Amino acid sequence: MQTAVLVLLLGGFLSGLHGEGDQSTPDLLSMVTTLQGQVQSFQSQVQSLQSQVQSFQSQVQTLQSQVQTLENSQAQLQSGSPVAFYATFYTDSDQGNHGLLNVATVIKYKQVFTNVGNGYSADTGAFTAPVGGQYVFHFTMSGTYDSTPRVEAVLKKNSTWLAYALDNSPSDAHRSSTRVAVVTLEAGDTVYVELQARSYFYDHHGEHNSFSGFLLSRV
Repeated sequence: MQTAVLVLLLGGFLSGLHGEGDQSTPDLLSMVTTLQGQVQSFQSQVQSLQSQVQSFQSQVQTLQSQVQTLENSQAQLQSGSPVAFYATFYTDSDQGNHGLLNVATVIKYKQVFTNVGNGYSADTGAFTAPVGGQYVFHFTMSGTYDSTPRVEAVLKKNSTWLAYALDNSPSDAHRSSTRVAVVTLEAGDTVYVELQARSYFYDHHGEHNSFSGFLLSRV
């Protein structure tokens, strides 16, 4: 629409100048062509910006929904609701040895039996404290005889070591290591179990590898 109006206006201007001489006509036509190209470019840019704005609006709505959910959960927890979780590693497709990687890796306990307060995430393997307070955490690592028999894992708060589990006995056919920690957390702190580099663990029916925790008292 803007291009059509511009062409009509310039066309009328050119008609008025026709009697003054034909020498200026080619220059004005060139200007019209240039302006048409610029208008089309601006229209394309406006459409692109409109698309970006719609995408940002959608993202903002998603974030607002997530914030509202967290605020509701925190309000419930601050009113005295309990916090507790219990998860194990094993699923039907997870029998056997796991690990022996060159870097430390967070263990994702996928079988969630209890998650009161929704603090634990099976997607990340981490527990995020919904409220500040004193928490109790427990994890068990299991191994079996192997040519590389070290079972080694660390319970961490954010990136700080809390407890260390190690079983390095090659003579035991089946073995396990368990640790318990009591720690003070602020809302938003994360706690997780990290399998150390070049170590492994074994799982089979019976939930041999587990991670759990609960809120002991609020700050």
